[in-house]
Amino acid sequence: MKNKLRNLLTVVAVIAFIGAIQGYDGPGSVITGADKGACVVLDAGHGGIDGGAESFGGVCEKDINLSIAKKLKQQLEKEGVAVIMTRTTDEGLYERDAHGAIRTLKTYDMRKRREIIDDAGADLAVSIHLNSFTQDTSVRGAQVFYPEYGRGNSVQESKKAAAGIQKDLNEYINGENQRSELAKSDVILMRDVVCPTIIVECGFLSNEDEASMLRKKSYQEKIVKVLKKSICSYLGEKTSENE
Repeated sequence: MKNKLRNLLTVVAVIAFIGAIQGYDGPGSVITGADKGACVVLDAGHGGIDGGAESFGGVCEKDINLSIAKKLKQQLEKEGVAVIMTRTTDEGLYERDAHGAIRTLKTYDMRKRREIIDDAGADLAVSIHLNSFTQDTSVRGAQVFYPEYGRGNSVQESKKAAAGIQKDLNEYINGENQRSELAKSDVILMRDVVCPTIIVECGFLSNEDEASMLRKKSYQEKIVKVLKKSICSYLGEKTSENE
């Protein structure tokens, strides 16, 4: 009888262990299960004539932004999340034959991105960027921003998503270089938002070491794994609250 009970307990423990690891996706990244009807807009910052920040070695922000956004799209879709991309190629969101000052085209581009986000009715919009601070090239680390003003509970939800993502980035990317999520309202994407919206600055191109890492596929995938975990956790919590 004792042997049968011991064997039964062993089987139960094995089944529980298998069940646990099926939801495991690397160190500290248990996926909580986003609602299968969830929708996320991914905005790869800059593009086309607008290269964004640039490293001392000539690496353009726009290319890394797009690479990270595409990888994140694939991972979120594996979790059943519908993903809308503001851009999928190295082009700005303006007509190819558009003319005018670069500033004018960039403003039009930002308004089109905002239009896509507003029309999507998404649960979350995530804009992927890279930072730069040439005044002090020792500055490094991933930073998350949320809007100060918005409609309904969009700011509250944005801040909640930003806090969760910043926490995970601190733990798995930033290490001892801990950062706090910050409010931002000086860009079109973050003004009077209608859905939860955040900007994720994945690192500093002005920091030589971090710029080198950001170019590597393995480091981009590490960032994507953290973002996927955080986004799915947020979507899962949001679904539970709405039930």
